[in-house]
Amino acid sequence: TSSIWDPVHDRYGIFFAIGGSLVVALIAIIIALILSISTAVFIVEISPSKIRAPLEVMVDLGVAVPSVVYGLWGLFILTPFLRDHVMTPLIDNIPGLKNFLGSYSPSGTSIFTAGVLLGIMIYPFATSIIREALKLTPFDIKEALYSLGLTKWEVIKNEIFYIKNSILAGLLLAFGRAVGETVAVAMVVGNIVNPEFYKIFMPGYTIASLLANQFLNATGIMIPILYFAALILFSIGFIVNIIVALYLHRSFHR
Repeated sequence: TSSIWDPVHDRYGIFFAIGGSLVVALIAIIIALILSISTAVFIVEISPSKIRAPLEVMVDLGVAVPSVVYGLWGLFILTPFLRDHVMTPLIDNIPGLKNFLGSYSPSGTSIFTAGVLLGIMIYPFATSIIREALKLTPFDIKEALYSLGLTKWEVIKNEIFYIKNSILAGLLLAFGRAVGETVAVAMVVGNIVNPEFYKIFMPGYTIASLLANQFLNATGIMIPILYFAALILFSIGFIVNIIVALYLHRSFHR
């Protein structure tokens, strides 16, 4: 598989889209990891009991927001914000970073933007899993930790370590969700063939956005190529879900 996408000469390499999908999903998982653990800990361990239930409902409702709504918010609000307050300061103030992360487009659409938006989209899903795992932490463990003289934050750190299997499972499931996201990602990723997909400040493609943008006008050999790309996308999600199932089964039977 190459990264050359040239319909004029019937050359259809999709490695740039595969790489773009994985990089976007990786950025999303990092964002979701930070947000979901922080939110779950705040709801379960820190927030007053009176607002705990409303906070849980608010986070859970984030899963129900349509992708196109996230996409529009990402295009008109998140994209300019990241361009003006993240990409521009980093590129202008850190010499050599442009060679590593690439030069951003004037619009701000990029692989990085898509990853951040996707991380925000999947974080409620991961938060709900981590939150429930924290609630199921045995009270005896907390009492034992406090009896040893640990502070509240030290107890929380030990709780997070205790539920590490649930955190990993939640993030892997979120990864399976992230790698196949189409509408929102297609609106902010830039949709430009970019063999240097690892330069995250540049526009790019994911497999899902490639299918969404190219399938309607596909002719000839491009059609089976896009079907093959869809098969790869399905395979990635399927393999990730199998890994999660095996991991949880193994953890449960230890």
